[in-house]
Amino acid sequence: MNAGEELTENRTGTSVPVRKNHLVRSFRKFQPAHFSRRITGAGTLVRSLTAVFIIMMAVLSPVHVLEGYASPIPDLHESVPAIVEDANPDGTRMEPGAALTKKQKSRVLATALLLTASSAEPAVTADMKELERKDAHLQGLDYRLKSLDSLMRKIESDADEGQTSLTAAAAGISDVLRYTLTCSADDYSVMVPSALTTLEEKGYTVEKFRNAWGGRFYQGINVHLMSPAGVRVELQFHTPQSFAVKQASHAVYEIRRNPASSPDEVAEATRLSLAYNAAVIAPQGAAAIAWPMAA
Repeated sequence: MNAGEELTENRTGTSVPVRKNHLVRSFRKFQPAHFSRRITGAGTLVRSLTAVFIIMMAVLSPVHVLEGYASPIPDLHESVPAIVEDANPDGTRMEPGAALTKKQKSRVLATALLLTASSAEPAVTADMKELERKDAHLQGLDYRLKSLDSLMRKIESDADEGQTSLTAAAAGISDVLRYTLTCSADDYSVMVPSALTTLEEKGYTVEKFRNAWGGRFYQGINVHLMSPAGVRVELQFHTPQSFAVKQASHAVYEIRRNPASSPDEVAEATRLSLAYNAAVIAPQGAAAIAWPMAA
């Protein structure tokens, strides 16, 4: 996910309009000091994986996981018509050689990404759990795999924004499998380098390191990793308080990024986003944390 993207996802897969007064009341009621690490969202991993599997089986004929997780996503635009079934809006099977719609292409690409990520997930999750300490905990594990609908939307929006193909957009996504580690403010500056060192010793490679402490809309550290199996993983580092602010400000974040939002709605959401972010207290030394990039 991009820095600042909400960890949890709307169950319907769509942005929900939020009235201005409700947003203001929500912000006034928000108290970062009352954060508990029990904020992890609803549902279970089993439900999430089951939902993805059911959707996949309803749309696709058997799809084989690519051999070698590090292999690039193939251009499925020509081969997909042969493996997609019942993909038409009326439930009929596509004719051989029929052109895929944008939605059908993004569904196939998203499913391929999820198949690869879900195969690697157990080993990666085990490694991430080893990072936990007395004052360091993983948050939102129920959502470590992006949902199919959310991934489809991201592929389509990234392709539109970058003026590129859906396949190229899918190949650039790095947060299909993602984690958040919250560390106490007192230990944050020590825990972040320690966690990354541990992962590198296990064979992970840091591909991107972004320190956003002091940012206007998002504060925390966002790291893109390549797992030993060659699967991309996103890891965010927060304090309990900064994570609570990120969760609480999700509604206004959704309004800001929704193309259907009016200028007035975007302006109000931007004002509230800045107000939420201003409530974040940076840990001592957090802004100075850096990490060398992989060669």
